[in-house]
Amino acid sequence: MRLDLDDWYRRFGEAVHRRARRLSGDDTLAWDVTQEVFLRAHLYAHSFREGEKPLSWLFTITDRCFFDMWRARKKETLRKEEVEAFLADEEVPAMESAFSRHQLVANLVGRATKDVQQIVILRYFDEMSHEEIALALDVNERTVRRKLDRFLAGARKLARRLQ
Repeated sequence: MRLDLDDWYRRFGEAVHRRARRLSGDDTLAWDVTQEVFLRAHLYAHSFREGEKPLSWLFTITDRCFFDMWRARKKETLRKEEVEAFLADEEVPAMESAFSRHQLVANLVGRATKDVQQIVILRYFDEMSHEEIALALDVNERTVRRKLDRFLAGARKLARRLQ
């Protein structure tokens, strides 16, 4: 299948960049992710299914690119109080910027499997309900809840291990 990626970039490039910016909290990294997304879209055009929404497909690639890039970077040391505050959904006093919070979230989510990453992104970045996530991913709602619960339990366990 031949995709008109030039047209897609004009139509969806800004939306892909906004999503990457929202995930990373960093404009430079967001542009790097955006570039990588359209490169991968070109390389994997054969995997785009007829009838699939282009923006949804590009967002999936965006999420994967972001976490692949994040893993490739040197991992930061997580601090127990930052993880605990994230889990309690509180402001973290030691954090001086939204970028720091995004780094923490990315570090936690970056440790998860790709399917869990996608669920966490849809829940906490896109603020979708469990039902909406289940519909979007074609899984049942119980699966969504179970995977989110396991992710949060793993993050709590990590917080207990941190000094």
